[in-house]
Formats: sequence, C-alpha cells, structure tokens
Amino acid sequence: MAELSDQPLFSCRNCQNPLALRSDLLSKNFWGKSGPAYLFSHAMNISVGQKEDRQLMTGLYTIADIYCCNCGENQSLILQSCHRESESDWSDFWVFIISSFELVVGPRLYSCCNCRNHVSLHDDIISKAFQGRNGRAFLFSHAMNIVIGPREDRHLMTGLHTVADIYCADCHEVLGWKYERAYEATQKYKEGKFILEKSKIVKENW
Repeated sequence: MAELSDQPLFSCRNCQNPLALRSDLLSKNFWGKSGPAYLFSHAMNISVGQKEDRQLMTGLYTIADIYCCNCGENQSLILQSCHRESESDWSDFWVFIISSFELVVGPRLYSCCNCRNHVSLHDDIISKAFQGRNGRAFLFSHAMNIVIGPREDRHLMTGLHTVADIYCADCHEVLGWKYERAYEATQKYKEGKFILEKSKIVKENW
C-alpha cells in the first residue's frame, strides 16, 4: 500500500467523517447560521443540497447547504456565486460551522486506492488474516464513505455467507464486501463487519 504524508484534518463532530484538510483553511473570520465558521477552498465526503439565493451578512449569494455524507449532519454551505463584484472571488468556497466539526490531528486512516476517499480507520481493524478476491484482505468493524450493493449468498473459504459488495462512494471502485449473515455458528462474529481488500486501499497519516 502507498503511504501518504501526515495531514491534520477537520472531521464531522457527530461521526468523525473527514471533511476538510487544515491546509485548505482560508479564513476563520466567518459566520454561519448558528455561530462562527471557517472558510475552506476544498471539502470532501460531503453531499450538496439544492441551490438557492440567500441574503448573507456581506450580500446576496447563490448557495447550497452541505451535509456530511456519512451521517447527514448539516455542516453549513458552499458559496457558489456572489451577486457583488467585490466578493466574487469567494465563489465555490466552502463554509463550515465551527460547532459541527473538530480538528483531528494525524488519525491513521485507510483510503480508496483510486481516489483517496477515506473509507476506514486503522483503529477499527479486527483482523488482517483474511482473503479477498485479489489477495490479502482486512476485516473492519466499521467503514465510511462507501455504498453497499445488493445482498447475495456466496460460498467463501469459511462456508456460506450472505454478503453485499461495497464500493467507494466517490469513484465506485469495488473495495470488498460486507458480511450480512453467516450460517456457521463459528462465523457469526463477522456479521455486520466489512472486508476491505489490501490492494484496494492505501494508508494515510501513518
């Protein structure tokens, strides 16, 4: 697995989903709907709501609310266009409410090998002694920023299981699968857990 450099992150306070890099912080002198806010040049792992014109403290903007894609928590808004020429350079910047996120310095993460979307925490590894379709795989208690496919019964090395393939929520790369049901009593501990293939993830902040 490739290794990326250490980078402090701002994460959702509700679910710890990474939302922005500290290096993308532009200003701390902003105000959100419920208090002080920060302005960022980029954001990640968020979903964007519908555009609307809204009167803010510095003028009229076309904005869209933004939400954590993992838990749905409203994080604030994206400034998509400004109706005042003096503020037009703020377009496509991201404003986060301070109370909705927290700075996480150096969490050890695993990211999608294709797009670097964060998909799991190192602390959630249960076992590294698993086998995926393409070689070695890890068993995790949790995964984030993924899409779960349809369930199917599959004969694996340890018996019959009901599983669902999991995909990166950003680029849709197949990363592994989720154990929905185990039919052998000795395999019940896998239910609700996630397999991520070693070849499909990269280390981050190690």
